[in-house]
Amino acid sequence: MRPAALLTLLLAGAWAAAAQERLTAEPLSPNMPWNASITVDLAARKDISSVLFGIFFEEIGHAGDGGLYAEMVQDRSFDALAAATGFLASPASRLPLDLPALAARHRHPMRPLHTPWDNPSNKTHSSKREYLEERRRDAAYEPRNDIIVAWQPIPGTTAVLTKEQPLNPRNQVSMELTAGPGPRSGIVNFGYWGVHVQQGHSYTVSLYLRTPDTTTKSVTVSLVSEDAATHYANLTFHGVASGWQKYSGELVSSATDTNARVALLFEGPGALAVDSVSVFPSENVAKGAGMMNPWPFRADLLGALKALQPAFLRFPGGCYIEGDWMRNAYRWKDSLGRNEERSGHMNGVWGYWSTDGLGLFEYMLLVEELRTEPIWVVNNGVAHGDSIRAADVWPLVEDTLDSLEFISGPPDRRAATCMQGGTPRRGAKWGAVRAAMGHPEPWEINFMAIGNEDCGKWMYLQNYLLFFGAVRARYPHMRLISNCDMGQDAPTDLWDWHVYTNPQSMFNLRHAFDGKTPQNSPYIFASEYAVTDGGGWGNVVGAVSEAAFMTGMERNGDIVTLGAYVSVPPGQQAAVLCLQKRAPLFVHWNNRPWPTNMIVIDNSRWFGIPSYYVQQMFRQAQGTAYLDTTVFTDPASEVHEEKVAASATCQSTACDRIAVKIVNFSSYLQRIAVLLSGRDAASVAGEGEMVYLWSAHPEDENSFDNPTKASAHELGCLLMLAAIAPAAAAVDGLSSKFVLPLKPWSVNILQLRLEPSPSPSPSSGLQASGSGGAADVAAA
Repeated sequence: MRPAALLTLLLAGAWAAAAQERLTAEPLSPNMPWNASITVDLAARKDISSVLFGIFFEEIGHAGDGGLYAEMVQDRSFDALAAATGFLASPASRLPLDLPALAARHRHPMRPLHTPWDNPSNKTHSSKREYLEERRRDAAYEPRNDIIVAWQPIPGTTAVLTKEQPLNPRNQVSMELTAGPGPRSGIVNFGYWGVHVQQGHSYTVSLYLRTPDTTTKSVTVSLVSEDAATHYANLTFHGVASGWQKYSGELVSSATDTNARVALLFEGPGALAVDSVSVFPSENVAKGAGMMNPWPFRADLLGALKALQPAFLRFPGGCYIEGDWMRNAYRWKDSLGRNEERSGHMNGVWGYWSTDGLGLFEYMLLVEELRTEPIWVVNNGVAHGDSIRAADVWPLVEDTLDSLEFISGPPDRRAATCMQGGTPRRGAKWGAVRAAMGHPEPWEINFMAIGNEDCGKWMYLQNYLLFFGAVRARYPHMRLISNCDMGQDAPTDLWDWHVYTNPQSMFNLRHAFDGKTPQNSPYIFASEYAVTDGGGWGNVVGAVSEAAFMTGMERNGDIVTLGAYVSVPPGQQAAVLCLQKRAPLFVHWNNRPWPTNMIVIDNSRWFGIPSYYVQQMFRQAQGTAYLDTTVFTDPASEVHEEKVAASATCQSTACDRIAVKIVNFSSYLQRIAVLLSGRDAASVAGEGEMVYLWSAHPEDENSFDNPTKASAHELGCLLMLAAIAPAAAAVDGLSSKFVLPLKPWSVNILQLRLEPSPSPSPSSGLQASGSGGAADVAAA
């Protein structure tokens, strides 16, 4: 992206445009004071991965259900209620419900769950793993007790869960309501901490209804206020009779309310059976035309992801794919078909019911929408609490092969005779299923992860070998990701590297991969990292330290292009691959089981924590090649320890545009000497641009009310505007050697431009300058 385009994008917000500054660099001269120097060697460059910075989606903290997934009704098919009561696993065919009492014992639909890692001992845990292991040891703990009870009856209405006359073989449970003595009976859904409706907006409702007897009924679906006294929209279906039938229509809200409810109302006497009550924005239904289900993504949250321009998407977990036990592991085939055919499953790791509305088909739609590279994570028979023996794991191996066929297989069963690598492919059954769901064209996939954080667990190595061998045999181009460097025990294409730590440790980790070479290391996938200790709910110091870590990732991001990587011959080692993402991605404000998440949401809003904007800044200025960058701290300055990190990248193939990333991990306004060496150093244009994020207060956080926390700080004689979101400044006075003051606790990306210079004559004696460093600063 050109600097002007980057500047335009980051100045799109009104505050950023209003706060634009102009900075002037000072020419570097002898005896000029500075705190640290950064030397960039324009002659020493190496290619870096084109998929260096990406994102990781996991169903945690209602990131999907109640978040990115646009369904507005919680527990639309009553399966969560059935799980919470134990009815789902019982042989009983009917279960009378006392919904108010059930909500009191479980999770009330309007009660926030702010406390991270809520548990009976109230112990502070050092890691997610420690917390999960303790919770599994608690004999009294039952994951279904965490399920939110999202339905409540109109007073007088009797509610019964029933397995009689199921809607379809994959949706065995429905709700039977019996009218009370009042004028109206029915049931109310609270949505996900309220239902958000907007005045004049249209919402499409669909549901299945039948009467258990021979009478016919009229049923009304309404959008109502919190107390149900005000109706924003009503839609009545007449002639509801015995036998399941689907009813649908549009509701246009007369008001805006973030705390509305969905009510289903009918008149007595008699009973009514209902299943799969769904409400989507009508724009989603229209966009999903030609597919089995409405377009699955909430528009504003999809926009937040697009703004990151991620190079890849890892999905759907994480611990989510493992499950607390194998019985709760994610099963991709259960997430296929129409929404009413998806019963969902218990997300035992993160304590709520997953509708499976976001399934493999929807995740691949998301990949396509983001124009990014998919990294599909599969369960290899290992959960947090148990494992499947290698002798019994083959059905899961075949399940994984089927998933790859679903993603990339031909849509026509007759294409089964096609060849790949000389091997006949299986029948294109799963490619045909994908086509039937509305996407005939195959997707492309090049990366797959086998398990998540499973190294050292019982059966991981044995199962990994079976998965690796089967997938490699059928899909030889696929690059497979292990959970650690398998060493001599098993082949390793890439290995998964995770870290959650404190700001100082994260800053120090900028050197974690220094010295890795094609000769001494397999590919590295730094797939999960974040400041979780000392990072608050997502503060500035955490984001700044993560930016320092990212400079180290760029320094070690040397790789041939992805296509060339895919074609590396067997047994030949290529350059080190660094794929990087911060985790987790989304979290609902009312259910925050993890301290720092890039995007915080509720049912109508979102804001990015400072780390979100750091990721955006680095991705948009990633570039094509890394330029050798050296940081030197002046021991005589007032900053006596290393507090500066830096990296520089070419922004074009010709390297006539350069992005210098500089991180100030200190409370000081630091004077940074920047030196460019190499043949083209003298051609630096005098004007450039700088995008930056900073705050004088490292504990500052964004919020719904102040999503970019704009504020002013007095630093010496300077009054500086701060924002915990990217701002931009024009910079003049640039040359091959200059000094620039950088704000405390800041991430800065300086965009430089090299102007064409006339070719030197043979007699000019022009020579490339040296590599720079402290000596060059002293000489200046």
